[in-house]
Amino acid sequence: MAQPTSGTADTLDHEGPWSEEEFLDLPEDRRIELLDGGLLVSPSARRRHQRLSSRVWNALDAVIPQGHEVLEAINVRIGPDRILIPDVVVTTDPGADDVVADASVVAMVVEIVSPGSTVADRAIKPPLYAAAGIPHYLRIEQADPPTAIAYRLHDGHYVEVARAGRWERLRLAEPFPIDVDLAELAARTRPDEPDPAE
Repeated sequence: MAQPTSGTADTLDHEGPWSEEEFLDLPEDRRIELLDGGLLVSPSARRRHQRLSSRVWNALDAVIPQGHEVLEAINVRIGPDRILIPDVVVTTDPGADDVVADASVVAMVVEIVSPGSTVADRAIKPPLYAAAGIPHYLRIEQADPPTAIAYRLHDGHYVEVARAGRWERLRLAEPFPIDVDLAELAARTRPDEPDPAE
């Protein structure tokens, strides 16, 4: 349960819709998103998810062009009283230091599907990102090894532009050239097993 902060009631005692100001006053120790005055609370991701997110961030950061920046788990405003937290975000305003990035400066969002986020990542968030005008959406499924589907905004909704099945490389031309071996990234999310001979 979120603890009270100055000017904000406990989340369970809050009456009526949440405003953006109240939302931003919540503690930052948990993943809470704002959707039309309601709060979306997600369970903490497993460490495997976090390691894969970090590997994806690193792979994108290695090839990102000037004028862009890749960040993990930042607040993205997709409309009035709508703030979501994608796993990875590519922005076009590098170096900005605001609490919330507006969708207008987001080139791509990446969601890594976890057991607790399946419905949100596959059904709820994509149309919201599309309605906000975010040009690219990449969904990574945590299969073993991972798979991915990349979408591009077209006439107000996302259409599939690329797919990486198991053991296939993810190759994208937009928003910048990307060539990623998801199986190799996933392999690096598993810490080395101790050598029994040692």
